[in-house]
Amino acid sequence: MDAFLSIIHNLVMLVGIFYIAQFVVGIFNWPARENNPIYRLFRFLTSPVTRAVRWITPAAIRDGHVPLVAFLLIFWLYVALFFARLCTRFPHLCVST
Repeated sequence: MDAFLSIIHNLVMLVGIFYIAQFVVGIFNWPARENNPIYRLFRFLTSPVTRAVRWITPAAIRDGHVPLVAFLLIFWLYVALFFARLCTRFPHLCVST
């Protein structure tokens, strides 16, 4: 179980790093960021998560805000997986007495 949680935790962390890198690359030339090949690479790498979040979010959320919502969901999933891994490694920390 710990190996499975470790793999999922690291994949979630990697996707989060891709979102942060996409944002940092986009900051340097915000109006023309779609012409930057590195920005497009990060957009391609994060597109499956962005599409999944677009599918679960209501239509009231603008398409431009979906990557931010995806990043926030990834962040909280990372935190939850961190505590899940902590509880599997050290069960005495999570059991109430």
